[in-house]
Amino acid sequence: MINTVSFSANKYYLFGKAAYSILIGIFGTIFIVLFLTTLTNISWAVRFIPWVIAFNTALTGYSIVDKARESLKHKQISSVAAGIINVSITYTILNYAGFHLVGEYLLTKRDLIFFLVIGIVCSKLGAMLAIKYLKLKHNVTNSSKKGGESFSRKTS
Repeated sequence: MINTVSFSANKYYLFGKAAYSILIGIFGTIFIVLFLTTLTNISWAVRFIPWVIAFNTALTGYSIVDKARESLKHKQISSVAAGIINVSITYTILNYAGFHLVGEYLLTKRDLIFFLVIGIVCSKLGAMLAIKYLKLKHNVTNSSKKGGESFSRKTS
């Protein structure tokens, strides 16, 4: 008989970790854009949004793999989905805020497609970085437990 209680609890736990990673990326982008608009003109700050989205989607991809670890089966696909969700929500919030504060939409549909491409690529790169880091960390801890050589130089 399958224990459905632990499966259900694990599913919500994983959903919470993914939601946390996505929200960190969204709020990071919003706060950086708000910071840039306080220092400069809003039309000048819009030029930096692709760079901000690239950094925060890479952070989202890294964070989702780092937080979920082994409970996430398809790490790269999940990070790409998280990057798409991150970009979609960020685009909506920035356009909504821009329309109500400035009186016009700051971003176009072409910007959305461009941001989605950036989000997909950077979230996948962030996930790949996290996977390599976790493998390296696992290999280093296993070699030190087995009594392997240290990384320092031996002097004779």
